[in-house]
Amino acid sequence: MTDTRLDRHLRITVAALTRKRPQMVQALITSWGAMKLPENCTARCLIVENDDTPRTRDLIEATAVLPNGLELDYVLETEAGISIARNRAAKVSLSQEADLLVFVDDDETVAQDWLVKLIDGYRHSDAVLLGAPLRIAPPVEPLSSFQSLMYENLRAFYQKREDRTAETATLNTPGRAVIATNNWIAETRLFRNENIWFDENLRFSGGEDTQFLEEVKTRGFTVGWINDAFAYETVPAARLSFLYQYRRTRDQANTNFQRQLIEKPSRRYKMFLKIPAKSLQLLYLLLTLPVSPQRSLLQLAKRAGNLSGKLGAAIGNRSQHYTTTTGH
Repeated sequence: MTDTRLDRHLRITVAALTRKRPQMVQALITSWGAMKLPENCTARCLIVENDDTPRTRDLIEATAVLPNGLELDYVLETEAGISIARNRAAKVSLSQEADLLVFVDDDETVAQDWLVKLIDGYRHSDAVLLGAPLRIAPPVEPLSSFQSLMYENLRAFYQKREDRTAETATLNTPGRAVIATNNWIAETRLFRNENIWFDENLRFSGGEDTQFLEEVKTRGFTVGWINDAFAYETVPAARLSFLYQYRRTRDQANTNFQRQLIEKPSRRYKMFLKIPAKSLQLLYLLLTLPVSPQRSLLQLAKRAGNLSGKLGAAIGNRSQHYTTTTGH
């Protein structure tokens, strides 16, 4: 930690990407407008719409200044792809001469002290890139019995991940943290001076934030975790199905294993050798599902998705997770 980081006036761009989720992005903007603002900072918010037409521009322009005084900017990125839209947000932050770029997702809301906690964590660390926890928000629509069961599985999964991270991660050490752009803060000099960008080859598969993280680590920069800056993901009923959770995990596993195969191609053959053991694990979860659905349902979806995604990567299939959008 440096004295200049503690005392310096910081310029911040808080960004989210959106695509065909007008109600969700409105909820995010509302939570931005209710935020407390960190001292000795100048912050702006930014929505990057990744679509062929400006569907939410009128909504954004109608709230160009939020109740807490934050200005809200809007840009349309017509070239499809999540990594392309993230790079557009980074370019806008550079044009605004921001020191820090913050990302959350358009299906989230943030706590009132979220930005204060992020900046306080950044100021008291040496890290140039930090993540923070994502919690699951209460349901916003009526759920069926099965959807309620899946929601409880997800809530327990998120809490376990947060607890596990808190045991190992610090402001200067990522530990076992999943540092993703759903709650993420980075110095803009990584783009400007180090020429580290989100890989646009991953425009539809996702995993661009993981690859960005690995590049930052490879360059020798410190990465950390802020354990008390909370964002909350809204999970619509459409995502509370076994098939959706399976597909989401499959696509994430596919993208991650593709990257591992580039580094070490021999992992492809080891994956095939693991099929019998992995299949037995799936069978065990299937058999225990009737007696422990609160634990086994999501595990079964994720284990099956993980196996399928890695096998798909091993035979050359590539994820297209971000070609479709769920939410409202």
